[in-house]
Amino acid sequence: MTTTISVINQKGGVGKTTTVINLAARFAELGKRVLAFDLDPQGNLSTVLSGGRYEFNMTVADLFDKPKRVDIQATIIQGEANKEPIPNLYLVPADIRLSKVIEQSLTQIHRERILMRHLDKLDGQFDIILLDCPPNLSLTSTNAMMAADMFLIPVDGGSFSLNGLADLLDALEEVKETENVPYFAFRNERAKQNKLINEFLDEQLKGLRDRVGTNDKSGVLNSCIRREESIGQASVTSMPLRYYRPSALATMDYKELATEVLNKINELQR
Repeated sequence: MTTTISVINQKGGVGKTTTVINLAARFAELGKRVLAFDLDPQGNLSTVLSGGRYEFNMTVADLFDKPKRVDIQATIIQGEANKEPIPNLYLVPADIRLSKVIEQSLTQIHRERILMRHLDKLDGQFDIILLDCPPNLSLTSTNAMMAADMFLIPVDGGSFSLNGLADLLDALEEVKETENVPYFAFRNERAKQNKLINEFLDEQLKGLRDRVGTNDKSGVLNSCIRREESIGQASVTSMPLRYYRPSALATMDYKELATEVLNKINELQR
């Protein structure tokens, strides 16, 4: 059974792309067949997981531009690191053209279901599909909301990282037409020395736990990704962290996050 996970937060710079990069690499390492789906016109995920490419024959823009004529299989490429294929890891890339195509797609019938219909055609080809969403609630984000089975919400070390979270959760519940949306927030880029901000965010996340109430499918994960320069360095060199610096402390953090997410997937599938 395929599980589609949307990594989403309408605030930019909270680490959505690095989360997808490193979770995808870890899941693939564990033998899961993974498809990373870039829904951000900036295309940073595409560059890193393709081993440094910036141009692609076909991208997610083609899926939105001509949804009835383009086969999703034609857009999937093998993930790479160090000029070598990453076993079990595949990518649907994006580029800046996606911005224009999305504007044009606003007139299409059932436009919020375009992605879901493409993913339905994969027919269990992958164990996990990871959707890297843009930092807004655009049509691509709405498509990701409609298609996803689970939502991961990274919260970084900025004092405004939870701004708009209530609006995001309201949007998820509206799109999914249920109050029992399986969403999980987690701390990302946590700096141990920032005690004041850490205490503030921890208190705010307690409020999120209170909002969950009787929805035992959602909450705050125990996993926490520490702030580490090697994470950014790995992205600059177009590699997941485990390929760039396997011994980095954050590599262990991503392993723990991946394990916790897999446990949540198992719980949801019971």
